[in-house]
Amino acid sequence: MAERVCHGLILSQNLENAHTRTVMRAYPADADRWGLVIILRMRTIQADEVIYSKRKTISVTVFPGGKVVVRAPLHASPIAVECFLREKAEWIRSAQAKMQQAPARAQAHRFEEGELLWYLGAQYPLHLVDKVPGGLGFVKGKGFVLERAQKSRAEALLKTFYKRALRMRVEELVRFYCERDGFKPSAVRITSARTRWGSCSRANALNFSFRLALTPPACVEYVVVHELAHTREHNHSTRFWQIVAQTLPGYEQPRDWLKKHGAELPPIA
Repeated sequence: MAERVCHGLILSQNLENAHTRTVMRAYPADADRWGLVIILRMRTIQADEVIYSKRKTISVTVFPGGKVVVRAPLHASPIAVECFLREKAEWIRSAQAKMQQAPARAQAHRFEEGELLWYLGAQYPLHLVDKVPGGLGFVKGKGFVLERAQKSRAEALLKTFYKRALRMRVEELVRFYCERDGFKPSAVRITSARTRWGSCSRANALNFSFRLALTPPACVEYVVVHELAHTREHNHSTRFWQIVAQTLPGYEQPRDWLKKHGAELPPIA
């Protein structure tokens, strides 16, 4: 299970629990490439994209601007997808109205003098200098420093910095909670995931996106606890959230920060 980066409003449902009241109709063999159009109360909702993958649930995400993306299991039929959208049409319309007002996604870095870079929930100015050990560094009280000659590699250097900084913070947190609460993850990895903050495999290996280094320390701690809780409950059941709450009281605040501000963070390849 994963704690996902929230770039839009998401609604999901187990396919097995989806109702199937839709009248059967014929679809062409390449129906998955057609826009799925759901008519409800004479108003049309169109899925801009349908993505099939190895997943158990069907979900719809409404992104800033109102784009609707459906994600479904490989075995899901067009009728099952249509039924899901028909039942959630009211929610989709409401989400579209909200996301039409959402701020646009942050632009990629240009690495110019004075540009602000995110680190641990705050923004720091970038300074171009003649020489920096390793090409890029962070100086407390000053911000980021980038060697001018390394500007073409700036994004890769920044990503390496984030990974290294996050690994130290995550490993310290994992060690603390394992010793205090008895969690037993099989491994801890820092990844380049873009759509999820963290994940926990069936073998209890924990994965954390380097992009967590851009978020406040409380958010890093929340995602660590979230994934540790998955080592005991591989779902988002009531029991799972009880474990999270018992381990990290007040987790709602950092969780809400990620939901509210995740889309404001700049993309980093």
